[in-house]
Amino acid sequence: MQSSIPPDTLPVLRAAVVGLGRIGFSFHAPVLAAHAGFELAATVDPEPTRRTEAREAWQVNAFPDLTTLLENDAPDLVVIASPTPFHRDQAVQALRAGCHVVCDKPVATSLADFDMMADAAKESGRHLIAYQPARFHPSISALKSILQRGTIGKVHTLVRNRCNFSRRNDWQALISHGGGMLNNYGSHCLDEILSLLGTPDFVSVHCITRRLASLGDADDHVKAVLHTTDGVLIDLTISQANPIEDVSWQVHGPYGSAVWHETERYWQVRSFDPIKHPPPKLQSGLAAGDRSYQTESLTWNEIRIAAADFPPIDYYGAVHAALTTTAAPPVNIAESRKLLELIARCRASADAGHPR
Repeated sequence: MQSSIPPDTLPVLRAAVVGLGRIGFSFHAPVLAAHAGFELAATVDPEPTRRTEAREAWQVNAFPDLTTLLENDAPDLVVIASPTPFHRDQAVQALRAGCHVVCDKPVATSLADFDMMADAAKESGRHLIAYQPARFHPSISALKSILQRGTIGKVHTLVRNRCNFSRRNDWQALISHGGGMLNNYGSHCLDEILSLLGTPDFVSVHCITRRLASLGDADDHVKAVLHTTDGVLIDLTISQANPIEDVSWQVHGPYGSAVWHETERYWQVRSFDPIKHPPPKLQSGLAAGDRSYQTESLTWNEIRIAAADFPPIDYYGAVHAALTTTAAPPVNIAESRKLLELIARCRASADAGHPR
C-alpha cells in the first residue's frame, strides 16, 4: 500500500464521523477535514456539547444519532468511532443505507457480529474497512524491509511488549462494554504480528489475562505465547500494570536479531553471513575436543535502520483509492476476520486456563 493523495481528477468523497470521543474528535474528524480526498460533511454524537464543538471546529452538521444523519444526508463514507458495543449495529445500518464504512478497532466484540457486518458489506456492494493503522507505522515498515532482505534469516522467535501503567477508569475498563487490553492494545499488537508474518495459522495459543490496576472488571494485563504452523514462536506481553517497559520488539532468526530502540526510533540489526561462516563440524563423541567449550569465531555485522527513512502511510489516502479505483483496501475483510479469530482464541485460552 502506497501513500496517496488523490489527484484532482478523482472525486472528493463526503464523509461522516460517528462518535466524537478521543479517537473520533482528535483524529478521524480533523484528518478527514484536512484531507484532499474527503469533505467532512457531518458528525454524530449523543452529547450536545460535543456536537457544538464539532460545528464550531469544522462548520459541519452534527446529529444526535446515526438514524437522523442518514435521514438527512447521504455520505459516501461513514467512519464508526463510537464505543465497541455500537459497532455492529451502526456499521450494518450505514452499509445498508449505501455508505462505505471505516470502523475503528476492535471492529466487533465477536466473530458472529463481524460476520453480520461483513455480510451487510457484501450484500450492499460497499466496503467495510477496519481502522488498523499500527501495521503501517514507519517502525513496522522498517522491520518488514529487514525481514525481506533475509539479513537475519527466517524468523523463529518474535517478542513483543507493549506496556505502561494506568489505573483505567473509563468504559474500556468494563467487560460489559467490550473493554480490556486484549481487545484494545491486542487489536494493534496482534494485527502487527499477523501482517509481519503473512497472516499465519497457529498450532497453539496460550493466553493468560489478569486485572491488576484497572478500576473496572476487564483485563489490563495479557500474556500470550503463540506458535505458528511454520514454526515461529511469539511471546506477547500487553499491560497497563507495568510502569517500566521492556524492549518493545525483539525479532530473532538463525543468522541474527533485530531489536527496536524506541527513544531513538531505530532498529539495531546484528547478523552474520552464513555463506562466510558455514556451521562447524558436529562432534559426535562424548569427549569434547581439547576439553574446550564452543570457540567458533563469527564476524558480526551491525547496522541501524531508522524509522525516519520510511515515510508514514496516508491511511485515508489508501481508503480513498479503494473506494474510487480498483485498489485493494488497506485492510481487507479476510485479514480483519483473522485478527478477530486470534483474539477469540486468546480469550478462549484465558477462560479455559490452557492452550487452545
